[in-house]
Amino acid sequence: MHSALFVAQISEFSKDWANFLHKAKVGLRKFPNVSRLAENVWMVNLQENPAPLAHLVSAADALGVAYGILPFQHAPEWLPVDFDPKTIRVRSEET
Repeated sequence: MHSALFVAQISEFSKDWANFLHKAKVGLRKFPNVSRLAENVWMVNLQENPAPLAHLVSAADALGVAYGILPFQHAPEWLPVDFDPKTIRVRSEET
């Protein structure tokens, strides 16, 4: 497995959510191989270090925050940040 997407369920009415975010922020500072994609979504590169994923799971379990993990067998392939289809290399080479 190359990487994993960790998605925590947001609970706005619970102090546990704020505590989870604080634990995640403090614990993940030392790991360069994790990206926060949204308030409740992190992408972890497991090839470099699986510890950030373990930290997120541990924090969520300790505070009763529901979560899901989406594994990626290969490196994620991000599409270009634009709505112009010519920004995709294959399509721009065809024209």
